[in-house]
Amino acid sequence: MPEVNAAAIAQYRNRGIIANPNCSTIQMLLALKPIHDAVGIERINVATYQSVSGAGRKLVAELADQTAKLLNGQPIETSGGMPQIAFNCVPQIDKFMDNGYTKEEMKMLWETRKILGDETIRVNATAVRVPVFYGHSEAVHIETRKRISAPECASTSGPGTRGPCDG
Repeated sequence: MPEVNAAAIAQYRNRGIIANPNCSTIQMLLALKPIHDAVGIERINVATYQSVSGAGRKLVAELADQTAKLLNGQPIETSGGMPQIAFNCVPQIDKFMDNGYTKEEMKMLWETRKILGDETIRVNATAVRVPVFYGHSEAVHIETRKRISAPECASTSGPGTRGPCDG
């Protein structure tokens, strides 16, 4: 992530691969990196609310179809083992792992630690698929390693941004 760990690009020559993180991890770490640099982050509790576009064009079309049918009193069909998405939130994205978290939720832990270079950060993630066509959102609560005031925290986010400590 150029805005977060730009120095990691130097590893490209060594491995020949540049990978980008999960979409939910990207938006979270853009906001949290300055706070982590300032006072450290002990724990992140995050709930992601991910639109159907994150699952691809097929689910976007399925949401449109289900919504139209339900609004017109018609029965719907679901596909691919996914429960009804229209007018429904599905608290599972990807497969469950042995620890009870989904792979999507675990990616947020793995990628956060890797990108911030801190294996001690605890991440408790919940990933929910929501009946929205485009645009993911998150509710993020953090515990910092050192005390930081709300104005100090907000100033770490940069001008014109709404940081995680605002409001």
